[in-house]
Amino acid sequence: MNKRFGGPRADYTYTVEGSVIAIVDLDQGSKSVTNDMDNVLEDIRAELGDLAGYAVIYQDSMGRWDGVRLVGRSVEFYSLNETDPQRAATRLLHWLE
Repeated sequence: MNKRFGGPRADYTYTVEGSVIAIVDLDQGSKSVTNDMDNVLEDIRAELGDLAGYAVIYQDSMGRWDGVRLVGRSVEFYSLNETDPQRAATRLLHWLE
């Protein structure tokens, strides 16, 4: 598990299982992961390299899992509205097929 803390930036952790990156918003009073997703993905890209081929899910500060992907320099969000990360990953992978 990797952690990234950055003052006014989002506080989060992430894990990688197969082709799924799962980001969890730690909700420690800074920006939410949702509002800082560009920077969060940039941090992860700096550690992992190109994110092509990965599906990305994230748990927001309300505990809901949704999907996100980087298209060029734009971030697209996918409403999965799941409480279980496995179901969120399965739905996103199915949706992206």
